[in-house]
Amino acid sequence: MRIESVCLGQLATNCYLIDILGVIVLVDPAEPNTKLLSFIGDRRVDLIVNTHGHFDHVGGNWRLKEQGARIFLHREDLPLVDHCYPGHAAIDCYLKEGDKIAGELSVLHLPGHSPGSIALLADGVLFSGDLLFAGSIGRTDLPGGSMPKMMQSLKRIVELDGDYQVYPGHGETTTLDKERRTNPFLRNLVSP
Repeated sequence: MRIESVCLGQLATNCYLIDILGVIVLVDPAEPNTKLLSFIGDRRVDLIVNTHGHFDHVGGNWRLKEQGARIFLHREDLPLVDHCYPGHAAIDCYLKEGDKIAGELSVLHLPGHSPGSIALLADGVLFSGDLLFAGSIGRTDLPGGSMPKMMQSLKRIVELDGDYQVYPGHGETTTLDKERRTNPFLRNLVSP
């Protein structure tokens, strides 16, 4: 698995391009701008995975769908996409807990930031969307957000076996071990 990233849009959203044995998966294309298209280059995007439905994570979907990409989203976040992009092109696949993408990325349904927030877990890597950031967590004060659900989701992440390289929706990459030790939102969730 090869991972590349680019930061896009006014909210500095991290967009990830993952090459899994020639299957190109794009995570959270924020905007359909020239920076995104230059980042992709001459590669054909097969799948777009949105970690949630906020505008700053789905804005590039429709341009890439026109070029043949399939869009994957958790069904519970469809109302968010509908609100931001009325009349948008159809979502091709609704994700749920336990789904596998390209044979390597496991879907974890982790509500809190939004009802349909997901993370993608693979061998040694975690694409956390807006659930977990370096030193912080995602907001819960937006429509559909819930701090109790966020804390339950974070507890699931903290309890994963081993360490993971964390690729968040915003900000710098980190590791799960570092966040277990230093993130103020996670420290109380770690068992002694």
